Amino acid sequence: MSDSLYRLTPDIKMAFESLSIKSPHLSSGAVSAIVTHNFLRDTFTIQTWLLIGAALQSLLTILLPLPYAILPAICLLSWRAMHTVLMAFGYIRNTNMDDVVWGKFSAQVPGRDGMLPEKGAAEDVTVIMLGARSNHPLGIFGPGYQQVGDFMNKMLAQLEGNAEEYGFLGSTTYLEATARKTSNQSIILCYFRSIEEMHRYAHSPLHREAWNWWNSITRTHPHLSISHEVYHAPKGCWENIYVNYHLTGIANMRIDVKGSEGGVRPIVDASRGGLRTQTGRLAKSDGADNEKYGVDPY
Repeated sequence: MSDSLYRLTPDIKMAFESLSIKSPHLSSGAVSAIVTHNFLRDTFTIQTWLLIGAALQSLLTILLPLPYAILPAICLLSWRAMHTVLMAFGYIRNTNMDDVVWGKFSAQVPGRDGMLPEKGAAEDVTVIMLGARSNHPLGIFGPGYQQVGDFMNKMLAQLEGNAEEYGFLGSTTYLEATARKTSNQSIILCYFRSIEEMHRYAHSPLHREAWNWWNSITRTHPHLSISHEVYHAPKGCWENIYVNYHLTGIANMRIDVKGSEGGVRPIVDASRGGLRTQTGRLAKSDGADNEKYGVDPY
């Protein structure tokens, strides 16, 4: 685990053992590049991507002597295969583990004073699941979809910049993997402290602007789909657990703490105490109710 990536923050007062970390905050440009890459890859089938590659390779064989035409593909494929083998056998660092937090941990929502609670699920949580999909033959390149993405990016940036005002805790974006092979819906989970604060943001100027834009194009852009689902979990009615996992879902929240640049992640050790079990994380037991099954290996 990199010391530069994960640093303990023992100055936060709590009853749990803190694994709270400061992790690099990706710039909007870096996030945009990742999103663009994944959405572009999802726009076409594997067969289409292979055909595009075959067409480009065929063009090279026309423009260049055969050895020069095939050498770039052979060299690149060989390098990637060797890199994967060296990583798999531990000769070089496994970069897929760079963002993994080791051990068993849980995300606990701090109070409005920034302090972590003394028991699990001590705060209310409201979740809104936002969905968007393009049903156009061109997928994300269909008319209007870029504007949907632009509005969403602006709103997420506004929420992150005004998290305390709107009770915003954090968000995570996913691509659906079960509906169809390409142009899948994107799903954004946003976490708020209360349904009232979420509702307040829904009627803020920027969201109203996006709302009005959608109402103005829905008849002319029937290929665009949007949705939302809202769930409110009172305190004591939600829990989470992660083992050797990256920060996703509610664990991806970032809380501003005075004197802490970029905020901290309210992650706590769940391998001991009340957070060991589901009932413990719901503040309904001391976490000893699963001891009859033996000791957890983590």
